Amino acid sequence: MTSEEFKNTVIPFSRKLYPMLFRILKDEEETRDALQDLMVKLWNKRNELQNCSNPSAYIITIAKNHSFDLLKKKRPLRIGEKEEQKIRDLRDEDSGMETRERYSHVRKAIDVLPEKYRTVIQLRDIDGMEFEEISEMTGFEVSYVRVILSRARQKVKEEVEKMYDYDQTRRTVGEIL
Repeated sequence: MTSEEFKNTVIPFSRKLYPMLFRILKDEEETRDALQDLMVKLWNKRNELQNCSNPSAYIITIAKNHSFDLLKKKRPLRIGEKEEQKIRDLRDEDSGMETRERYSHVRKAIDVLPEKYRTVIQLRDIDGMEFEEISEMTGFEVSYVRVILSRARQKVKEEVEKMYDYDQTRRTVGEIL
């Protein structure tokens, strides 16, 4: 693969990969570094990429694995000054606390989904990709991507409803008392 072919096929993926990497790494600077490392890695594997039947899925898989590897390396997570400031800011902003709590519940519900459900819902609803792009990246048919997305949304809805089902909580408390 020539440098021109690489520029035309691989570099445009960086715009699509950034949100995915950021969602996994949760740090802007680390995400930019990871994306740059990923492009170097892809450049070194350009001959393998040329022989690949589905280059977009190959690139997404390498990106995901690379970001997970980076997470594993920094496993002993310590709260730094930046995170402490964010926590203080959250305490100061009581007005949006309920919104952040809801978002947190949805996020947790998405995180426990099976891999293919989680991937499709993140690519579509969080990254805003089109069904055709998701189909190309995952190797699933567009109709199957729609089915997976529908099921993933339903599972998230059910999990969030469980968290907010106050009526059931009252019944449980009544049974205990």
